[in-house]
Order: sequence, then C-alpha cells, then structure tokens
Amino acid sequence: MLIAKVGSEAYGACIALVLLVGMLTTFKKSLKNYCLILILASNGLMLIIDALTWWLEYNDKVRTLYVIFTISSVSLLYLIVAVFNYYIYFYLSEKCSVPAWIGHFGVPFCVLGFVMWLTSPIHGQVFYIENGVYIHGPLYMLSQLLGAGVIFFDFVLTIIYRKNLELLDFIAVIGYMLLPLFAVAMTMLMPSVGSAFIYLSVTLSMLMVYTFIHVQQSIELKEKENALTQERLSIMMSQIQPHFLYNSLNAIYYLCTKDPEMAQEAIGEFSDYLRGNLDSLRTKEPVPFEKELDHIKNYLALEKMRFDDDLNIVYDIETKDFKLPALTVQPIVENAVKYGVGKSPNGGTVTISSREYDDRYEIVVDDDGVGGYTEAKREYDGRSHIGIQNVRERLKLQCKGSLNIVSELGVGTTVTIVIPKEDTK
Repeated sequence: MLIAKVGSEAYGACIALVLLVGMLTTFKKSLKNYCLILILASNGLMLIIDALTWWLEYNDKVRTLYVIFTISSVSLLYLIVAVFNYYIYFYLSEKCSVPAWIGHFGVPFCVLGFVMWLTSPIHGQVFYIENGVYIHGPLYMLSQLLGAGVIFFDFVLTIIYRKNLELLDFIAVIGYMLLPLFAVAMTMLMPSVGSAFIYLSVTLSMLMVYTFIHVQQSIELKEKENALTQERLSIMMSQIQPHFLYNSLNAIYYLCTKDPEMAQEAIGEFSDYLRGNLDSLRTKEPVPFEKELDHIKNYLALEKMRFDDDLNIVYDIETKDFKLPALTVQPIVENAVKYGVGKSPNGGTVTISSREYDDRYEIVVDDDGVGGYTEAKREYDGRSHIGIQNVRERLKLQCKGSLNIVSELGVGTTVTIVIPKEDTK
C-alpha cells in the first residue's frame, strides 16, 4: 500500500514538473500564464512532499518532520486553490468584463484553511498524532470544504459566464474543476486515502489545463497565420491593381494619337478587361487557368493595337484543367511585352504555353526581346518592378508553387511557373 501511494504521487510529481518545463519553454507573458506556472511548480512540490509524508507516517522516530511535511503539503494545496481562482478570473477577464473581487475571492478561505492546519499541532482540531498514528480531527472536513468551496465558486462562476465562452472552452474549464470536487467527495467517504485522491485529482486537472492551453495556442497561432496570409494577399493584390490599370491606359494613350478609331475599339476591349480583372482582384482563392488565360488575351489585344506588327503572340496551350492564383500569369506577360519585346527595336514574339506532367502543371512565358533580366535588377525604366515578386509570393502562399526565370541579354527571357498537382485539386 505504501509503495502504491508513494509511487503514484511521485509519478504525479514527474508529470507536474514535465508540464512546468513545457510551459516555461513556450511561455508567453500574461497574468494567466504566471498563475499556471506557479500552480504547476506548487503542484510538483506538493506531491513530492506528500509522498515523503506517506513514507514518514510509518516511522514514529521522525514525528516532528512528519507534522511539518503534512502541514507543508496541505499549505501548497491551499496555495494552488487560491491561485487557480486567480487563473479562472484572468481567463474570464480575457473573454468579458469580470469584477475584480472575484479574483481575490479564494484568498481568505485558503488563508483560514492554512491557519487551521498550521495551528492544529496545538489544538488538534484538524489532525493530531496519537501513538504514532495520524488521525483526522473534528474540523478536518471543514478544512477540506474551505478549498472545495473556492473550487465550487469557480465552477458556479464559469456557469454564470458561460455565454461569453465557446462551447469547447466552457466544457474544458468545467472539467478542470470536477475532478477536485469529486476527490473531496471521495475524502468524505474514504478519509484514510482522501488526501491522495485530492492531490492526484489536482494534478490531472492541471494536465487538462495545460493541454487545453496548448490546443488553444495552436488554434490561435493558426488563425493568426491565416489572417496574416490573407492580409499579405490583399496588400499584394492592391499593389497589382494600379499596375495593370497603368499599363492598359498607357496602351490606349498611344492609340489615341496613332489611330483614334482603334483607340475607341481599345476602350471597349479595356472595359471587358477591367471587368474581368476587378472580379479577379476580389478573389483570394485560386482560379481556373482558362479564366486567367482570358484576361491575358484581353490584355494582349490592347497591346497588339499599340505595337501592331512589332508584337507577335503565340498560344501553345496543351492543358487548362488546373487552378492558380488570380492574376499570376498576366503580370509575367506584361513584363514580356513591355520590358522584353517593347524594348527591342525590331519587336518580337511572346509565346505562352502550358504543359501537364505527372506531378505538376507548368506555364511558360517566353519572349525573344532584349533579355538581360536578373533577380537583382528590379528596375527597367525608373519604376519599381513589383510584378515578379508579387507573383512569386502569391504562388508560394496559395498553392506552394514556384517561379523560375532564365534571361540572356540579346536573346530573351523565359519565365516558368510550376503548380504542384496535389495543391491544384
């Protein structure tokens, strides 16, 4: 029996200390987390002392040490109960407005219980030692009910504020308190082993708290990551919108002096183009490649009016049955026209092709313009060249895709976009 009691509490102490180390390694400053660290440290120490107390109970030669250890372990239990009351208060305060007195509610009850145990060697009302045997006094149950009353108060408090908690939060918080309350009930039925039930129930309760906190932190971290991802996408899409508008209006501007009738036709093309791109700008999810291809054709129709025979366009499309981030290929085509073919004295050809492989889809935009593009060279005509960086970021964020550039001065530039198949379904 002794081995079982000591072993179970030593095992519980190990759990508490492991949780404490885990908490310290992932610690985030908050009053709630400070409370939990104090609870875990006190819980581990309490179980170690209580395990020693069980061993000392069978050795009458160390009676004084036995009494000291008994009072110490119970004192730590009252400390845990009081701090746990603060923990519940800080937890609820994160969800809603809670009166400050609630956090201090457990202190007087736990102090009273501590004083009762501390003075019991004098008056013997909580416990006393007779012929080397530990015996509960007439006020023992009252001392237990003081701590249980604080936990029950936290239980009722959680019920009152349940509307401010998510269902999962509510069930988890209630679960923390049921085990210690159950242990107090067991103490009343089986006083001889009651303290072991109480101490171990507190340990299990803390294990539940710790697990719940880490699950919550993981969920919150994922939500923050998703929010940051969407924010980055929104910023990048807002960057790309004026970039497209500028290029398209610039093409119409040239046509107004060169061919007014064609400029009028271009305005109609631009209207269709703008409508489609505005739809894409509102889309945060990947879109069908065929839709992206329609945008490209609208844009190139405008540029063809501007460059006439100096711009040749070749479509080599073998597959359309996949998705990619909206406005991904179009910025690449714009760069090929404006900074590749458009800079060449003799014009050139822009070729757009798509291929399907076992594990991926590839889109290739090739031009035989001036070439010479490098990743370090981010400007061509004094303007920030945002298209490439924007596309690469959105490919990585939305479909784990990649973008590769091969450019040779005087030969041209080839841009290859890779979309992994498992991320396009």
